[in-house]
Amino acid sequence: MAENEGSVIETGNPESSEPWDQGLDDFRDTITAKGWKSNADMAKSYVELEKAVGADKVVLPAADADILKWDGWTKLGTPDDAADYPMAAPDGFEAYDASLSDDMRAAFHEARLTPAQAQHIHDKFVDRMITTTETINGDFANTQQKGETELKKEFGTAFDDRIAAAKRGINEYGGEELMVALVNAGLGSNPSVVRAFAKIGMTLKQSGQFKDAEGSGRFGTTPDAAKDQIAEIRANPALYDKAHAEYKVLNERLTRLTQTAFPGTAG
Repeated sequence: MAENEGSVIETGNPESSEPWDQGLDDFRDTITAKGWKSNADMAKSYVELEKAVGADKVVLPAADADILKWDGWTKLGTPDDAADYPMAAPDGFEAYDASLSDDMRAAFHEARLTPAQAQHIHDKFVDRMITTTETINGDFANTQQKGETELKKEFGTAFDDRIAAAKRGINEYGGEELMVALVNAGLGSNPSVVRAFAKIGMTLKQSGQFKDAEGSGRFGTTPDAAKDQIAEIRANPALYDKAHAEYKVLNERLTRLTQTAFPGTAG
């Protein structure tokens, strides 16, 4: 019976003692990272990988290939036609150039951007345009206000007369076209420009060229002119002689001129 020792009938079919991953030492790190415990786990992972790589896979271009000619852009969302980029001017932004969208669409299509990328860049650029426009408009308004304030301080009560004289000078030598050009160039409140045309207008008026000129034949008094007249009045002895016939007139005129020469002074 000795020849029957160790037979299948006697000992059954013991499992092999060899580990399932024997011979896979080169892949030990991967096996550990994936958490595989058997051949079945490894086979299942491979099948799932095959499914994931299926028909939707995108093959990257070769290192020396022209990236802009790569066929994979369409799968990433780049439209076939530049007109398919949905870009538009933001509401309320009147300074937006309508042709800008077309130019940007063409450039984005050449660069093979996706619609989301194109929209992002477009919006960032427009935001910058809006900020720049608001800054320019604010600076222009401040400059205009500063010029007007300077002229009002210089002309004093003669401000309206000087501005009217400047308009007359402009109309005489350039008309409405010159007026529009000065305003569009931001020179409508430029002190140097206003002073120059005011002098021209005053000269023309004093020559009698304007039939609608004020009957007095004179313009309002500027602070500097008022100071000169104050000096003249103070040099007149009648200012200090209450018995003099011009005493009251000179003192009243001195008060008015003082208010003109020093507009911030009360009384």
